[in-house]
Amino acid sequence: METTQRIVRRNWIFWQLLICLAGVAGLLLVYTIVQQNLAATNPGAAPIQLLDIQSATAAVLATSGGLLARAQYATAIRPMIGFDGRVVRLSPDADVLVWGCQIRNGAQDAATVREVRYSVRFLGHEQPAVESWLDLDGLTDELKRVGLRADVDYMVKMWARGAPLAGQERAVLGWFTPHAMGVIDTLRVRVQVVDRVGDLHERSNNLLTGARRTPQQVNPDW
Repeated sequence: METTQRIVRRNWIFWQLLICLAGVAGLLLVYTIVQQNLAATNPGAAPIQLLDIQSATAAVLATSGGLLARAQYATAIRPMIGFDGRVVRLSPDADVLVWGCQIRNGAQDAATVREVRYSVRFLGHEQPAVESWLDLDGLTDELKRVGLRADVDYMVKMWARGAPLAGQERAVLGWFTPHAMGVIDTLRVRVQVVDRVGDLHERSNNLLTGARRTPQQVNPDW
């Protein structure tokens, strides 16, 4: 199952703070209008003047403009996370064909990996002991429990927190032999990345979607 990319959390300073400032500016504008109307009709009941209408209006325009500019910039640089899968040869001098998986960032700007988690389901009645998102060590333990060997039956790349995901480039996620695909039903990956303005983006995908579980020939353009 592949999900659409979503924003998990926006950077507090560059988003929530701007919203707060715009809200305060709006309240000041309302307060100023009410204060000046009261001052014109009943000077003794009018509250203290904080700003004039021109200054309050300028504050609203400045904060709203900053909020709009930030939103446009965040849209322009947000990562575009996607996943690819193809039949590839395990090595140039080997006849073993495997299902290879890649992640790509289709945007121009690089993103920073915050977290990579996995969820696995097996064919048959043997199911994971833990029904949740696993780190790489937890995934390795589950695959070992069903008899799959790392770097022999499968390979899943280790992604450290803070690793770069370059723009307009692909990176390997892992590969799976026919034997591994005969045991694994689905293997979902959930990737969270942080963009240049500090927003946290997330996307997940089943790495075996469309997999050739008994590959016959190599796919081009890997």
